[in-house]
Amino acid sequence: MKPKDMNPKAREAFGKTLIDIGVAIYKSIMLLVLIFPITLILKSSLEEQGSTISFFEIINSFSTGTQLSLLILIAIAIIAAELARTEGLRHLHEVENKT
Repeated sequence: MKPKDMNPKAREAFGKTLIDIGVAIYKSIMLLVLIFPITLILKSSLEEQGSTISFFEIINSFSTGTQLSLLILIAIAIIAAELARTEGLRHLHEVENKT
C-alpha cells in the first residue's frame, strides 16, 4: 500500500514512525561517537599506570578496508536517517495541509 492511498490518520502515523526511525539512527550514532571515547578513557584510568590508550592507535590498527567500510556505513546511516526524517516531515505536512 502506497502512503498516498492511506487515510490521513494512517499517513500521520506513518510520518511519525519515519521521524522516530530517523531520530533513533541519529541517537545511535551520537552514542557511538560519545560512549566509545569515554569507555577508552575509563579503561585507561582503571588500568595500571604504564598502559596508555590512544584513539589514533586503535584506528590505525584497523586495515584500510575496515576503516573505509566503517566510514561508508556511518555515512549511509546518516543519509538514511536524514531521508527518513525528511520523508516523515513531508507526510505530516501533507496531512496538515489536507485538513
